[in-house]
Amino acid sequence: MGAGVGRWASGACSLVALLVTAGLVVMLALGHLNAASQVAGVIGTVLAAVALMVSVAAFFRTGSGSVRRVRGGSIAVGGDANGAALGDGAQVTGPASLPRSGAIAGTGQTDVESGPDGVAVGGDANDAALGKRSKRTRS
Repeated sequence: MGAGVGRWASGACSLVALLVTAGLVVMLALGHLNAASQVAGVIGTVLAAVALMVSVAAFFRTGSGSVRRVRGGSIAVGGDANGAALGDGAQVTGPASLPRSGAIAGTGQTDVESGPDGVAVGGDANDAALGKRSKRTRS
């Protein structure tokens, strides 16, 4: 759901809730306690049913965690590419650096796209040589 639709739906729900609450207050002020109670019960039941449908739809819509979409022209890596040589003539020489402290590989949502001759990496690319004739040297 887009941000505009979400705001519209939220505003519409707020307006309906305000009108229903005002109607119930008027009914109570006029002394129609039984009618107000019945209306509140029906509205509560309808809202519970709608909430159940929304929760079931959200349950089936969300995946098991992170979303990874990686689209690359010539090379696409869905996860980490630490120490990798990606591309025609790419080279990685020398020892790799120490892993970053606290880094957790493959977490969060990823949506990466590169051009026709590009390289797309959906995770970390530490110590990597990415692209045609790229070189990473460490002594």
